[in-house]
Amino acid sequence: MRHSTLWRGGRQARRILSLWLWIGAFGFSVWADEPARAMTPPAGLSEAERQALEKETSPKDHFESCLKIGAGRLAIAAEAVKRENFDAAAQALRVYTGVIDYAQGCARQAAKEKTRQQMLRKLETTLRQHLPLLEWMATAMPECHAGCVRQALNRAKAIRRESLNVFFGGEFLKAGIETTAE
Repeated sequence: MRHSTLWRGGRQARRILSLWLWIGAFGFSVWADEPARAMTPPAGLSEAERQALEKETSPKDHFESCLKIGAGRLAIAAEAVKRENFDAAAQALRVYTGVIDYAQGCARQAAKEKTRQQMLRKLETTLRQHLPLLEWMATAMPECHAGCVRQALNRAKAIRRESLNVFFGGEFLKAGIETTAE
């Protein structure tokens, strides 16, 4: 019985096997990156805010734009609370929560480790500045709208904690320390 050319010396078999491994590894890595590219901006953004996000092509500038939009939405919510327009404040807080979630996703997707670390640090410091205003709104909003502000506050604290934990490694802040009861 003659050996087939596929198994002669094992050379062709190794080539075919390595070709399949390369195709598999490359194919799966491309497939794994798809959700990162498919990330869409949060719902509720104005057309100007959406265009500002689409205009920025570099990850760092896109991230900075997200933080500016989030700060703007938080300012809109605070002004609405001062005017006692709680429906508008709740809507602005929903968009704010979506924007900070989106900004966290942008920071996590940064290709370079140094850029990712800088973005996470910037996100943490920005959220640290937002927390007093969110806590004020939690006390100023009536009970029927308090769920939106509590959700935004809890999400900001959770993202801040996750950013610190990723930045410093391990569990820098424990999960139960900062969360507010809903």
